[in-house]
Amino acid sequence: MVESTTRERLLAFLERRPDLSCETIAAFTTLSPVTVRKYASGERGATPYTDTQIERVLSQIEEGHILRPEDSEPVEITESVEPGLRRVPRNRDFYMIDTVKRVRQVLDFCADHASIGVITAEYGAGKTESVAHWRKNNGRKIDHIVFEFDEFSARGVVDFVECLADRLSVSYRTGVINSGRTMRAICTALEAAPMLLIFDQCESVSPRILQVIRQIWDHTRLAGVGIVMLASPLLMQKLHDRRMKDVGALTSRVGIWATLRGVQKEEAAAILKAEGVKEIDDDAFALVWKATNGSMRRLMAVADLLVAKHAGKPVTERTVVGVAQNLWGMSLQGVTRAA
Repeated sequence: MVESTTRERLLAFLERRPDLSCETIAAFTTLSPVTVRKYASGERGATPYTDTQIERVLSQIEEGHILRPEDSEPVEITESVEPGLRRVPRNRDFYMIDTVKRVRQVLDFCADHASIGVITAEYGAGKTESVAHWRKNNGRKIDHIVFEFDEFSARGVVDFVECLADRLSVSYRTGVINSGRTMRAICTALEAAPMLLIFDQCESVSPRILQVIRQIWDHTRLAGVGIVMLASPLLMQKLHDRRMKDVGALTSRVGIWATLRGVQKEEAAAILKAEGVKEIDDDAFALVWKATNGSMRRLMAVADLLVAKHAGKPVTERTVVGVAQNLWGMSLQGVTRAA
């Protein structure tokens, strides 16, 4: 028995689910919708990266982790809130906080205006999840890719341009001697099929690679290519550091900046309530706020532990001290008194 190829599995899945499309699959990968469409039609040759991405999504679907029927059913928070407390719409376990809205605005702006945008926030604030939410909604109408830097692509120009060529299904010859040709081939491909390039984890990217990103945009912006860079606040410092002359050209071309603070205090209170933390006294919530410090990741970890271990019980200052110690080894004893 001959094992089905990934492409055959993809086509069989789309035939079984006419309500879904290649754009739906792309939203769960870092591939562009056009890449998945061409892959499905056989128009574009598959690379190992493309195969791996689509194979992973199909496996997750078969295991019931994503694209289950209930995924499309929004659940909205309807509990009454105190005056001045904003409602936080909820789609399953996703919350439409200000961070999500601001990231969406930057992505839409850069796609519409072929601009460069920079989004910075502390780790865990929700940048990457906000991009994922946009990809499943507004982003489904916009051709784009997501490129997440790692220790290799963030430091080596050759590795970066070759990885980017892989994402765009651009043919190239490996090696430093061919990297200039590879970059120009990328530009040619983007001019023929302009899209939004979303770069994540940019705080660790070397100035030389930032220069290459700027040069790619210079060559393709008139065709309609936009760029969004997501990073910790460290990137903002780099871009505005007068001693780093190599990035001055990029800084001058940024059309929109978004410096995000993460989850706000009112949002954190509403999220805890929606997650099932119904009774929490003021001192306990003050400790939660200090411990999470705007991090959506930390807030959800707190909520999960409180619900799992203290469901239906009033949450006190002592409870939160124990939670912070268990999760992060953080000592909060006496914090509110010192404050």
